[in-house]
Amino acid sequence: MKKLIVTIQVELDIPETWDLVDHPDQVQAIKMDDGQFMHMSFLPMMTRDFNEDAEWSSECSDEFTDSVLDMVADEEVYMKLETH
Repeated sequence: MKKLIVTIQVELDIPETWDLVDHPDQVQAIKMDDGQFMHMSFLPMMTRDFNEDAEWSSECSDEFTDSVLDMVADEEVYMKLETH
């Protein structure tokens, strides 16, 4: 079996009121204004169109999503809050 390594770095401009917290599930999470917590992770995007400007979607069967998530051998998410 092959191993695929994906590195994703995302920089977001977030509201001043959002904050980073350590969630009891032992993950870093973003505490949002409405009381929800958001954990950042990858989301598989799909298309059948191999042309420029293809439409990509995260819509796929639950079975496929579960099979992709089962392929994840390790995941490391690190978030850092910077203020300017």
